[in-house]
Amino acid sequence: MMDICPVSDICLLALDQHVAPEHWGVAMTDNLQDGDTMSGISPIDRRSARSRLALWQALLALLQDHDWAEINVQMICDRANVARSTFYAHYPAKQDLLDAGFALGAVEIGRRIMALPADPARLHTLDWLVDHVGSSQGFLRRGQGSPAGALIMARFRLMTTELLRRDLQRQAVSATDADLAFVIGGIFAGIDLWIAGGCAEPQAALIRRLRGQMDAVLRG
Repeated sequence: MMDICPVSDICLLALDQHVAPEHWGVAMTDNLQDGDTMSGISPIDRRSARSRLALWQALLALLQDHDWAEINVQMICDRANVARSTFYAHYPAKQDLLDAGFALGAVEIGRRIMALPADPARLHTLDWLVDHVGSSQGFLRRGQGSPAGALIMARFRLMTTELLRRDLQRQAVSATDADLAFVIGGIFAGIDLWIAGGCAEPQAALIRRLRGQMDAVLRG
């Protein structure tokens, strides 16, 4: 099993458990204010980071009880105990908060995957994906069954596509956008069927099978 980033039952990305709040201020701030520095985390950065983290945690919590369409900015602010003006100082809309969370997720998970030794016989992104999606077996069904799940799943697939692209580049395997879209679609379909079958096939065997199918497309 790969201990890269555990799966939230709703979102697959409980990032608040893994990314220090001050990193939110640096990674998710487009323009630093006067007096901020990148060499150290200033008080302004820390306040910004805490606010962004509180908003992200509030959104994750709300998604456990509400569909995406039901959630509005005021609900997020009430749950996070921050003012609406604070929300809009960071994000134009709730969509941007969701996108920012996934952008940071891609950076953090990608950093951990790329830190693992390169191995021609393995794709660490595929190992991670099977491990962590498999540990939340209802996620794909929820993703297919509700607007909120579909929205989150679309971003998760996009994030996984970019992680896989980088993983393949490290192995000198070139893939077009069309190739990657085809491969990712097949991988998620294969994992969905695996879950529907009760995960009877060992994860290692599933990974080998998916890798073989992927290689047939990319190297064939």
